[in-house]
Amino acid sequence: MKALSRSIILLFILMVTLSIASTAFAATPTGTSPNDALMVPTGTQTIASNTTLWFYFDYAVSNSSGPGRPSGGPGGAPVGSKSNAKATVTVDANGAKDLQFAVYTPDQAKSWLSDVKTEPVGRGTPYVDALTDSVTHDLYWAGAFNTSGIYMIAVTNSSSKAISFRMTVTGESVSLYPAATATPTEKLYVPITVTPISTTTFQGKIVFETATGGEIYTVNGDGTNLTKVSHGIDPSWSPDGKQIVFARWDNTAPGIYIANADGSNERIIFTTPRARWPRFSPDGKSIVFSQDKTKDDRNIIWKLGLVEIATGKLSEPQCSQLCFVPSWQTDSTTIVYTDPGVGIMSTSINGGSALLVLGPSGKYWDSTKNAAMPILYMPPIQDSEVSPAGNQIAFAQQAHDRWEVNVVNADGSNRAAVTSPDPVTSFLLDTVVHNVAPTWSSDSKQILFLSDRNGKWEIFVAAADGTNVRQVLKNVTDIVSIKFTYENERMMDWTN
Repeated sequence: MKALSRSIILLFILMVTLSIASTAFAATPTGTSPNDALMVPTGTQTIASNTTLWFYFDYAVSNSSGPGRPSGGPGGAPVGSKSNAKATVTVDANGAKDLQFAVYTPDQAKSWLSDVKTEPVGRGTPYVDALTDSVTHDLYWAGAFNTSGIYMIAVTNSSSKAISFRMTVTGESVSLYPAATATPTEKLYVPITVTPISTTTFQGKIVFETATGGEIYTVNGDGTNLTKVSHGIDPSWSPDGKQIVFARWDNTAPGIYIANADGSNERIIFTTPRARWPRFSPDGKSIVFSQDKTKDDRNIIWKLGLVEIATGKLSEPQCSQLCFVPSWQTDSTTIVYTDPGVGIMSTSINGGSALLVLGPSGKYWDSTKNAAMPILYMPPIQDSEVSPAGNQIAFAQQAHDRWEVNVVNADGSNRAAVTSPDPVTSFLLDTVVHNVAPTWSSDSKQILFLSDRNGKWEIFVAAADGTNVRQVLKNVTDIVSIKFTYENERMMDWTN
């Protein structure tokens, strides 16, 4: 009788779970129309023959000079106000001739639902480099808009074969992942088969930003003494925890700033129009940052800068073309950074070329060539950070439709996951959870990160090996909204 009762209970649980799962599966976007558009992929996407896929991006009209993505759009005939930043769309498909894309405004996308012949605001055309007279992008479009909203890109494959392509959408007013809080979001359903995540506190305190260019706060690990100290970009602590450093892009005095931990004695130490990710060296003598060195919008360049605090002297360590989110090794001479097109790299302030720490590896089977081919690209990486002990690097990486936090040894060996999808919510309920923006504890044993597993961005902590995951600072994220837009934001930093 007891066995029968248990069987009935298990059957009931399964029926409830499958019922919820069927609803979740039905709601999964397929890209078949503007009402079912997909997020812009950060990797290679395959489109079936004689098919159109719809993608969306968020465009915000603003006359301010605040920062957006660490990139800019090539020139082109603007649409709408000249004061608004351009959005740039590129599609590359190894020269495939039967691929097209069209860009639709929100009103045009709505009209398309009732009339598929609705004309778009623009279409992609081959981009020819004026210097080399060669096609550098298979398809390209750029323009600005007068109104904020969700804009659509329809990619069409008119051939009889599937085509693989890579699409980029960039611009200071562009967000590829509009905030989930734009409309009321219900708390994600957590079935009884999932082990609950506990809430707790941690030792020390953090500095964090609400968004890129937003308010900067400090708070203790137990949630007390929440203090708004400034506004700016990518804040981090000094080695002794008595100061913070951050960047600012305003019109009056853009550059790198230092302030006391309580926000007092704020001062600019280096003036530059577009800098990000400043961080003190472990010896407290220098600050490394990344700076926009782009001269031609068709060739985006971000280089490292190093300023001596005592003298204000600037030097520029060698690095690759896109040098994002620098952090220091314990020797105060080696800098580790992320190049989104390459991987995790390191360089020395004493000179020499940058070295690859973590890049693409392995092989895949190419059925057209009937041979094993080397993997030349790796999934996008963001927010790499060296541990205070110098032995590991934490980073976020895209894994299929989600982002996860990982660690790797400083020499690139022994890569391991810190976060991973829950088998019930991910595979059975088809719920996508992102874990991003990792930062280390001062003893290098724990990692703080952001997660949207509860329907909004909140703060969690885990041991460096991925065990003992807990939610922290819930009282803070219940009253302070955090916006993360997958733009390599250094959202927070941890000190004693």
